[in-house]
Amino acid sequence: MKRKILEFIVAFLFNGIIFSLIHLVIDNDYTLNELVKMGVFFGVAMGLFHILILPYIVKRKNRN
Repeated sequence: MKRKILEFIVAFLFNGIIFSLIHLVIDNDYTLNELVKMGVFFGVAMGLFHILILPYIVKRKNRN
């Protein structure tokens, strides 16, 4: 359980920061508040994907 929480936090931070930085560099029309909100949402979504869905995909792929 601790490992999944740690994986979620790492995925959340990494994906959220990278997403926000890419949007900041490519399209500078967003305010800092919008960038933070988008980064948090994307980070949570990718963190949940990494924890809940990706292990199922890998397990199913290795079974074949």
